[in-house]
Amino acid sequence: MGTPPRTWRDWAGAWLGLGAAPGALVLGAQIGGRHDGHLPVQVLAAGGMVMALLLAVQGRLGLRAPLGENATLSELTPRYLPRTADHGVTALLAMAMIGWFGFNVGLGGGAVAALLGLPDPLGVLLLGVPVASILLAGAGRWNPVAVAATISAIALIAIVAVRLPPPEPVLTTAYQGGGRFAADVAVYLGYVAVFAVRAPDFTVGLGRRRDLAWCVVLLVGAALAASAVGAGLAAASGSTDVVAVLAGPGGLPAANLFVAASVVAPTLTTLHSGALAVRRFGRVSHRCAILAIALPGLALALLRVDRLMVAWLSLLAAVLPALIVPFAAEAARRRRGRAPRQVPTWTWAPASALALGLTVAASPVAAVAGVGAAAAATAAHMFSVWRAGPPGRRRDTDLGS
Repeated sequence: MGTPPRTWRDWAGAWLGLGAAPGALVLGAQIGGRHDGHLPVQVLAAGGMVMALLLAVQGRLGLRAPLGENATLSELTPRYLPRTADHGVTALLAMAMIGWFGFNVGLGGGAVAALLGLPDPLGVLLLGVPVASILLAGAGRWNPVAVAATISAIALIAIVAVRLPPPEPVLTTAYQGGGRFAADVAVYLGYVAVFAVRAPDFTVGLGRRRDLAWCVVLLVGAALAASAVGAGLAAASGSTDVVAVLAGPGGLPAANLFVAASVVAPTLTTLHSGALAVRRFGRVSHRCAILAIALPGLALALLRVDRLMVAWLSLLAAVLPALIVPFAAEAARRRRGRAPRQVPTWTWAPASALALGLTVAASPVAAVAGVGAAAAATAAHMFSVWRAGPPGRRRDTDLGS
């Protein structure tokens, strides 16, 4: 008898954790900075729809059959990609998870150090070692910890928002952004980009579309609320770098607690996905795979590279999302009973390169352009597949008619 399907509660910590992470405050502050301290409702709605679409499309791959493939991203890539592309994407994912572990623990550890009056390295160790130990103790034990830490973070940021209210209401229906609408929405796409690619890691085993919908609602709802709070904090403090304001030596104790608590869930998810990627490269135990991500990530955190890594992590976020479009198209074919085909590299790699180049050029629409280019290439590929027909079918011209 098989194991019962999972429900959204089994993965709630991962989804809610990313929605309430410090980055969500920052993106709200960035958009508010472009609009004189206000957050247009139109941007909020469009950003929410874009995030929900990406997360739902990719997350469906993890659902149990026949809705999905009941597989993690590291199990899906060899089914969908050629061998070289599969290994390249898996290695890139592992590198990204090391970087995000270092970023999150460095940021949260700095807040712990500011709160307790300790040197930064001690704060990093006080946060990073216990978080890694949770995953080392067992792969299935971290969700309750992530949920508890995130709920605590939400309560703490509510306290901070009350203590540092904006001078006037943040949300507005007026929009005077001109041609910046795509750039504003792209901020939300970029925020969920890497998590969206690895969404199957946090939907695997779900039995119903309703469970996937709840997961998406948790993340998108929390991210939109946090971005509104971030815009308000930016208006109150006069700085768009609201996390630095909160976690600085002069920050409120509740603010430093928020930053420390809010990075716990995202850090746990990076270890989870990173370990899955590492285990693709050989017979590696769960604990060794966790250490392969945690140890170099902890070294980065001790060096406080979170202050320097934003640009590098932005490049990784630009490269990966182009995969989502051809994966979704091929998955839809397979659900209709068509024979599996590998996803051609040309449907996503040039789009990734485009997004990468635009990111280097500091274009605010890099992520949108990359996904759009992948959609165009995938459409061309699917049209050519449709024209060719089922394997073995010969065209009339081939029969000499």
